[in-house]
Amino acid sequence: MSSFNTDNGCISIDDQVIVGYITEEVHKIEGVSKMISSISDNFSKNIFGRDSGMNGVRINRDGDNMSINLHIIVYYGYNIPQLSYEIQSAIKNVIEEFTGLKVDAVNISVEGIDQEND
Repeated sequence: MSSFNTDNGCISIDDQVIVGYITEEVHKIEGVSKMISSISDNFSKNIFGRDSGMNGVRINRDGDNMSINLHIIVYYGYNIPQLSYEIQSAIKNVIEEFTGLKVDAVNISVEGIDQEND
């Protein structure tokens, strides 16, 4: 959770809000099939019954700066480096614009290829 002190009080932004913005932006980008949970999230869900609710997003913070790790499946035939760059730019812009937090890095892990449904 991020907190900001203003003249009128304190503002807190929960990680789920940031994940919501990220999910919305990723689903707008053509070529992304879906976001998937990381291996550690799947382990926690299967063994301990805990669902992080992060949908393949991992957020690391250092003060007001953050890095974001994203796990995705892409459709066959899309240029993965170009697609990754589009995702990185979109996420960085939306998070910095709507939260005021600085995004140092958006790391993309392409976990697989999916056949596009026609």
